[in-house]
Amino acid sequence: MAIRRISRRTLLRGTGAALGLPMLDLMLPKAGLRADSIVAAQPVRLAWVFFPNGTNPANWEPNTEGRDWELTPSLEPLAELKNDFSVLSGLAQVNARSLGDGPGDHARSAAAFLTGAHPLKTSGADMRVGKSADQFAAEYYGRATRLASIELGTESNRSAGSCDSGYACAYSDNISWRTATQPLAKEISPRLAFERLFGNGAKGASEEKKDLLYQRSILDVVADDAAQLRKQLGQRDKQKLEEYFTSVRDVEQRIDRMTEPLPYDVSDQMPPDREPADAEEHIRLMFDLMVLAFKTDTTRISTFMLGNEGSGKRYPMIGVNEGHHQLSHHQNDPDKVSKIAAIDKFFATQFAYFLKKLKETPEGDGSLLDNSLIVYGGAIRDGNRHDHHDLPVLLAGRGGGSVQQGTHRRYPTETPLNNLFIAMLQTVGVNIREFGDSTGTLSLG
Repeated sequence: MAIRRISRRTLLRGTGAALGLPMLDLMLPKAGLRADSIVAAQPVRLAWVFFPNGTNPANWEPNTEGRDWELTPSLEPLAELKNDFSVLSGLAQVNARSLGDGPGDHARSAAAFLTGAHPLKTSGADMRVGKSADQFAAEYYGRATRLASIELGTESNRSAGSCDSGYACAYSDNISWRTATQPLAKEISPRLAFERLFGNGAKGASEEKKDLLYQRSILDVVADDAAQLRKQLGQRDKQKLEEYFTSVRDVEQRIDRMTEPLPYDVSDQMPPDREPADAEEHIRLMFDLMVLAFKTDTTRISTFMLGNEGSGKRYPMIGVNEGHHQLSHHQNDPDKVSKIAAIDKFFATQFAYFLKKLKETPEGDGSLLDNSLIVYGGAIRDGNRHDHHDLPVLLAGRGGGSVQQGTHRRYPTETPLNNLFIAMLQTVGVNIREFGDSTGTLSLG
């Protein structure tokens, strides 16, 4: 009997839910052809991971270049992955600087990070900056997936008012802009992010059915569809499916645990509408959701803000009890400088967790990391100086084999960061040659 192939975009459905699938042998076009023998069949994922408030450059920036570059203390958590990413020095976002409109570098740096545009100084509704790189990708490349893109974060969006020297809070709180005047608010709740990715908003379902959905595992909701699918699968695909279901359930259970009442009062550390209290677990859950979204081809494009620009978040788990933004204005105080370096290292540790998860996820003849291009960085180099040149930027993943990693590459001073984004967009077939302050396409060879 002929084997009936299934589409890469097949979903398991239930009342108010739709769950994507990992790449299975049964999705391949030729009978008998194994998934691990196909490279071209794998899509390339694009992600931008943003951290706020600059760095301690002395501990972050490598002094050596080429393939023999030496890891710095702040990047040491990435040691195991040194051949899977590169440090890109010399890049700048000049439109994050003041152009006669005074202070506000934090707001400008987040607004310019993915747009390369200078934001209009306003605290009202007439804000304007530019369309962001991820949304150029979403408009064209995102058409192939259930969600064009997903925007994630750890700190809530402030909907109105001024957050930095007269700039609207939306500039500090968003890096993703659908248009020059429309920011895409990020999702900070792991539960709501999960439901956005793998539910369908329970469209057409009654409120009673919605409540039931939220109390059950999505695996229970799609169980009937899953049972029918298993009948078509070979042993290898069944094993893949069960491993995937296990990872989905693990994320669900961790989200459930995070919504349980805390045994202690944290009101002095975090407003009650922020979630959750454990910063590390919050970040890692969001990274796990990104892995699941990429693995199932639910979306190929994501942004993640580890903190809002100008964030005053504290990190007591690493001995930092002062606010991040306050510390970034350290005026060379050795204690404050060392705490900024500790935050840098904490963020790098979480990013390493994400890359390892991608690398441990097989796909084609490589891994999910091999089929990704991921930027990690920000648009402030040193929070004490508010400078926007020689930015802290890493690029991870091989873009499906188009990028060689494991180097420290230094580009000419003031090379626009947008040149990197154009190279990434062109890798996935987006026909774009300029946007923001770009001057060309960055060479990644």
